[in-house]
Amino acid sequence: MQWLPDRKNNRPLALGLLVIAAILVYMGGVHWFVVRHAELASEGDRLTQQAARFRAAIARESDLRGRLAELSEQRAGNTLFLPEPGFNAAAASLTRQLQEIVESEALQADFCTVQATQNIPDQEPERFEQVTVNVRMQCPLDDMSRVLYALEDSEPLIFVDNLIVRQRLPADQAGRRGTGSYGRVEVSFNMYGFLTEAASRSS
Repeated sequence: MQWLPDRKNNRPLALGLLVIAAILVYMGGVHWFVVRHAELASEGDRLTQQAARFRAAIARESDLRGRLAELSEQRAGNTLFLPEPGFNAAAASLTRQLQEIVESEALQADFCTVQATQNIPDQEPERFEQVTVNVRMQCPLDDMSRVLYALEDSEPLIFVDNLIVRQRLPADQAGRRGTGSYGRVEVSFNMYGFLTEAASRSS
């Protein structure tokens, strides 16, 4: 029985054993170091990129502040907000705008009348102060629909809330007044808009 390999096979066998030993040494003592080094290098690259982004953002700080100020000015002049400088002026403007809409939209403006208005202050103003005017008016039903649509379709934005139809005059009486078969309705509602932040702080 031959326990040792032939002399001619000694070199390949030794090389194979050497490779196996090198792999075992690498896996047991070096591999974790290589993997950890690769992880640290990747983390270092990520932190370097992040620091570069921070430096770029800091360098742009003055430009960003200027842009922010510009956007604030644009928002202050936004036509969606009431342009008046305070509550009383804005409420008066809302009432005036309602009268103008009645005159322009009502087909029978003589029968579409604003009977009373009442300004309602915002009791708990938040970021933007709400300007509310309670309105009581009489109008033919079809004209009333046109007026309400024109209010909510206008700029600056005006909202209509708490709409209540109080009464409708008899059809024969409405016919004698020339208001058509729909008659004349008496309604009350709140119309409101919002002041800009600057106007809210000053009012």
